[in-house]
Amino acid sequence: MSYKLLVAEDEDVIRRGLIYSMNWRALDCSEPLEAGDGEEAVQKILEHRPDIVILDINMPVLGGLQVLESTQEQCGYAPIILSGYADFEFAQTAMRYGVSSYLLKPVDFGRLGEAIESAKVERQRTAMFRQTLAKQDELRQVDLLAQLRDARVKNEAVRAMLEYVEGHYAEKITVCDLARLLCYSDTFLTRKFKEVVGINFNDYLNRLRIQKAIGLLLHSGKRVQQIGEECGFHDYKYFNTVFRKYLGCSAGEFLKYIK
Repeated sequence: MSYKLLVAEDEDVIRRGLIYSMNWRALDCSEPLEAGDGEEAVQKILEHRPDIVILDINMPVLGGLQVLESTQEQCGYAPIILSGYADFEFAQTAMRYGVSSYLLKPVDFGRLGEAIESAKVERQRTAMFRQTLAKQDELRQVDLLAQLRDARVKNEAVRAMLEYVEGHYAEKITVCDLARLLCYSDTFLTRKFKEVVGINFNDYLNRLRIQKAIGLLLHSGKRVQQIGEECGFHDYKYFNTVFRKYLGCSAGEFLKYIK
């Protein structure tokens, strides 16, 4: 992967020194874009969506922090801040925007290289977390209460299946079990469930279990294996396999991303 990088610095000598003094290819970065003031930085960030942005804290038109406020949450890049002086208050504010490194001028190129390596790791983490959140949104489509409120769920057999699964998702459940319990054939329930809900029963059950697991990972403080068991996955390896299928990462990796 080649990382896209922007250098936003109003002093031409410093900006060009940064751009032409680093071996970007060795750092897996493409030739940097450049901006001479904060307004130009915002424009180029929104247009080019760089992975890493090196920002001078004091620039004309818009300062580095204003650039961060305007673009970082939306674009998700990893910021590196440059400053001509040590300012603890500025540094504290910058850290709230996920700034991984705060470098003083004149810039030490060895430290800049280290900062870029850290920013690459942070960018990977952010990209994975955004992807995970997007997949989590897909899981919300199977929200039980929404299904029960939906006018499509008029079939009593399917409604009974959904209600049972909500109360017993931590247990072993098969369509055959539900067929015996509800006095229908398993063929009828399989067909009717897919027809009404839009996905097959096992897919729905796994999505619901993963949705419940995410809630526990976010709020319970319990061990990952315990959470898997409480959500119906009694094989830890299988829990991670299913979690990765829907979220793109293992449950343990997800826990690291959200901390």
